[in-house]
Amino acid sequence: MQDDTDGGYGTGLRILTRRLAIRPASPADRAVIASLAANPRVAETLAAAPGEGSGPDCARLAIAAREDASVMGEASWATLPGKPGAREIAAWIGEAHWGRGYATEAVQALIDHVFGDGRTEFVWCATRASSARSRRVVEKCGFQYRGTGMVRAASRSGAVPVERFVLERRNWESLKAWGAVNNPMEAGHAPRDNAA
Repeated sequence: MQDDTDGGYGTGLRILTRRLAIRPASPADRAVIASLAANPRVAETLAAAPGEGSGPDCARLAIAAREDASVMGEASWATLPGKPGAREIAAWIGEAHWGRGYATEAVQALIDHVFGDGRTEFVWCATRASSARSRRVVEKCGFQYRGTGMVRAASRSGAVPVERFVLERRNWESLKAWGAVNNPMEAGHAPRDNAA
């Protein structure tokens, strides 16, 4: 669910999920984001975020809890130069919120948002090669491994090895259709206990 009051890319953008609000960051939010990213356990998982500016081709947003608006991480996307129809996304969550599925929820919301523009055919992402947690998140979201590379570290302290992943629109559409049919909560059915 989203509220795109100005086309989906400017200051009115809000992407809402069951538990999260992904929205423009205020100056106070940016201070919290910087503090969360300074945690060494978080910093060692971060590669450079896509895009450095704002506008229709890129966005950097705060990931906040819907319940109390507390900032727990950052999300971003950018159009890949020279690759029409391709975008790169990134999202990370502060350590205090790890292990609760927030990163997966945020990544799924970003994927839905960028594919929702009707122009995007491929969504790319990169994870630090040393971050098994990040790899699990992108694989759960349907991304497929495409190789390795080097990127500038988020801390700008040098280049780091990354693994690159891609999700094609046709695969995303299949996953969305499959999920709607096989998710009893979305299909309007009561959940069943399937324990053997």
